[in-house]
Amino acid sequence: MSVSLTYLGGASEVGRVGALLEGSEGRLLMDYGLQPDDPPRYPLPAPDVDALLLTHAHLDHCGLVPDIASRGTPIVSTPVTGALAERMAQDTLRVSEIENYPRPFHPTAIGDLNRNLQTSKPGKVEYRGGFEFKMHNAGHIPGAVMFDFPQQEFLFTGDIHTVDTQLTRAVKPKPCKTLAIESTYGGRDHPDRKAVESELVDSIEDVVNSGGKVVLPSFGLGRSQELLMIVRDLGFEVWLDGMGRDIARILQKYPGSIRDAKSMNRAFRETNFVKYSRQRDAAFNGDIIVTTSGMLNGGPVLHYLSKLRKDPSSAVFLTGYQVSGTNGHLLQETGKIRLDRDTNSPIFDLQCQSRSFDLSGHAGHSQIVDFINKCSPEKVILYHGDNREAFAEDLSDYDLILPIENESIKID
Repeated sequence: MSVSLTYLGGASEVGRVGALLEGSEGRLLMDYGLQPDDPPRYPLPAPDVDALLLTHAHLDHCGLVPDIASRGTPIVSTPVTGALAERMAQDTLRVSEIENYPRPFHPTAIGDLNRNLQTSKPGKVEYRGGFEFKMHNAGHIPGAVMFDFPQQEFLFTGDIHTVDTQLTRAVKPKPCKTLAIESTYGGRDHPDRKAVESELVDSIEDVVNSGGKVVLPSFGLGRSQELLMIVRDLGFEVWLDGMGRDIARILQKYPGSIRDAKSMNRAFRETNFVKYSRQRDAAFNGDIIVTTSGMLNGGPVLHYLSKLRKDPSSAVFLTGYQVSGTNGHLLQETGKIRLDRDTNSPIFDLQCQSRSFDLSGHAGHSQIVDFINKCSPEKVILYHGDNREAFAEDLSDYDLILPIENESIKID
């Protein structure tokens, strides 16, 4: 059958991914996310589909899934992704209320997500909308998968990572004829991950042993839990604040999605969880605070930074990518921060130490090229990137497509 792929979002930019796969017998939606900007941005409206296939539970991929579920559409994902998507949806509504944005979906849609969730496991063959497909581990965060359509010899990656992390196993290439792959880190490579982890640990020890405290701003899903595992054996008092606490509890229910569940659980047992705001004073008297938000745009992290910003013996260490326009990016560029969500609020000097460590959950440029070569496709569709042209020379042997939103691409 004739099959086409159309991006409703996330083709020529990072974020708000939505991809429509259409054939003669039906159509599928792969991911449907939102971009948590100020205000949030959404993909193009989605038509009715036979099912939504969800690669993972980060907001830029799952943020609007409840809206699709409210139509009665089946949502196909791994079990842990379904549980994580529910928690992310709850947080989306909470943030929309705090920031006074229109709700992206009705609160009842979260119940619709639960009712219409059809979980599957990697390797199991599924049939929806006239398509046969199966999932494979993607290595990005717990539960993240790629979707493989063997009849079309088509592989849709979602976000991938090609090295083992504390939480996840590396993605493995799959032979295909057409490959649609993320390109978030086009033109940029990551340093050796083990070396970065070692450098982060050394830096934390230097600060704490000198009488300071370390704040580790982090994304609630994935990075927070990974950092707890990295600092687990240092012998310091560690606290976790923000949504990462709820995510940790969810991950414990799905040990099969974790590379080393025993190590993760041990890290959680050795961590103090901030359950109420009044516990933040106790957390501040500890040594290490892992807390949202990862880009310093609100969340408990601003409380801690306001208290230690004048302390040169303490430090804030960034471990994730800081998008232009965020408070974290402002810190990287100027050494200054805002201590309020309002972008018009005053900017303050940060006298404590600050450094950035690359612990990205995405494959870097060379890793993506290597993954593509090992998949041996004929056609490569690069999406979810703002510097896709950087791949042109390395991928000159392939039929390379750089799609734009609302443009149909023939798969076979």
